[in-house]
Amino acid sequence: MRFTRLGRHEPIDFNTRRQAAFARKQLRERARYPLFAEHVAAEQHTADEELARRQRRSDNLARTTRALHARIWREKRAVYFSLTPEQRAEIRAKWLAWTGPTSALYFAYIVDGVSGEAERRDTASREHALAIRRRVLAMLPEQAALEICAP
Repeated sequence: MRFTRLGRHEPIDFNTRRQAAFARKQLRERARYPLFAEHVAAEQHTADEELARRQRRSDNLARTTRALHARIWREKRAVYFSLTPEQRAEIRAKWLAWTGPTSALYFAYIVDGVSGEAERRDTASREHALAIRRRVLAMLPEQAALEICAP
């Protein structure tokens, strides 16, 4: 199966333009509360701390994204190999003809379409929404029959 590997995140480039923008942001925060400028300044962090915070968030995002794609790839390959040879041939043909990105999420889209899992999820979702709608309508007060007053 063809697929495109996820690229690694580059270290954040906290260049002078971004440092100046961060300094302006902190200045705006202090100017917003002029009577408490010293208090706001005491709670603000340095540019190095901001860079470390952004790098941690970027690393965490990369780690969780890679884990998600790997989990989906493993799950859908297991589903793929559990299908009949005809279904696998259909998936293989669709995947080779696929012109979009070749990532785990798109492979899952094709596998779910051929295996019928997408239809099962749609049906279950519609049934769940219908059950909720019925419960809500059952809780609403019924309108009493209107009596027509004759003159």
